[in-house]
Amino acid sequence: MFAVGAAVTALHGCPQSVLAHRGAANSLTRVSHIRAAGPEQYIQSDQYNQDHGGTNRRQLLLSLGGAALMAGCLASTPARAESGPFCLTGEPAAAVADAFKAVAEKGKGPVLLRLAFHDAATFSKAGGGDGGANASIQFELDRPENAGLKRGWRVVQAAAARLKGTSAEGLVSMADMIALGGAHGVKICGGPSISVPVGRQDAAAADPGGRLPAESLSATNLKAVFADKGLDTHDLVVLSGAHTLGGKGFGDPLTFDGTYYKTLLKKPWADPTAEMGKMIGLPSDHVLPEDDECLGLIQAFAASPDDFYQAFVPAYVKLTCLGARWN
Repeated sequence: MFAVGAAVTALHGCPQSVLAHRGAANSLTRVSHIRAAGPEQYIQSDQYNQDHGGTNRRQLLLSLGGAALMAGCLASTPARAESGPFCLTGEPAAAVADAFKAVAEKGKGPVLLRLAFHDAATFSKAGGGDGGANASIQFELDRPENAGLKRGWRVVQAAAARLKGTSAEGLVSMADMIALGGAHGVKICGGPSISVPVGRQDAAAADPGGRLPAESLSATNLKAVFADKGLDTHDLVVLSGAHTLGGKGFGDPLTFDGTYYKTLLKKPWADPTAEMGKMIGLPSDHVLPEDDECLGLIQAFAASPDDFYQAFVPAYVKLTCLGARWN
C-alpha cells in the first residue's frame, strides 16, 4: 500500500487524453519535460527555470502533484522522523497498514477520505499560507461543514493507538495518520494504492474557518477557491471524483470507480421526469459539466476509469501536502 514510487509511476504514465484537456497546454508541456528528464533531474535543469519562472524548487516538489516528492523519498525509513518528508517502508509501513486494517473496514473508507480532505483544505495562500494538512481537524469537528467527521477521527485515533510498541511509533504524526487513513479508505474501496509521504507536524489549535469550498459555488468560484490552495482545475475535477464514495448517488457508495464522471455527463438532476435524480450529488457537482474546461476532463475520466485512477494518486498526494510543516 505504501510502496515508494507509486506517484512517480502515475506521473510518468499519465495518459495524454487526461492532460490534453481544454486550457491545459502549459501542464501538458511541463509534464512532457518531466517525462523526458525524470522528476529529480528536471528540477535541477535550465528547463525548470523556463517552465516555472523562478519558482522555488521546494514548491515544485508539491506543485508536481507529489511525484517529485515521491522521487525524493528515502529508500528506507529513518530511525526518527527528523529529516523532512519521507516514505515509510518495511516494518513501519507494515505496522501502519496493519493498524488501519484492524480498525477500518470498507464501510469506514468514505469518512476517512473526507476527513483527509477537510483537514488539508483549510490551507489558504490568501490567508498567509497557514492551515493545511496538520491534524487541526481534531479541533474543528463541531463546525457545520465537518458534520459526521468525528467518526473518522475516532478511527484515526484507534489506528494511531495500535502503533504503540511497533517500529512505527514516533515516526508518524496524527496529521500523517489522517493522510494515510484517506489513502487506506481509497484502497479498501477498490481504488488505487497511494504512497503518502510522512513527517508532518501537528497543529496545536484550530485553523481559521470558512475555507472549505461551499456546495453552492459556481464552477468559476470553485476554481478560484482551489487556486487559493495551490490546486488547479485538473485537481478540482480529479479530487471531486472522490464523491463516488459516501452515498451521494454516484453508484455504489463503497466502490471507488469512475461512476461519478459518467453520472455528471448524464445530469439526472436536470431530468424533470426523474424525481430521485434531484437527490444525486451536490450543487457543486452539478456545475462542473457546465464548465468547458471541467467538461473535457469529465469526458476523459468517464471514458477511462484507469485515467482517473492514475490522476487521483498524485492529486491526493498534492492535497495532503498542502500547508504541511515538516519535521
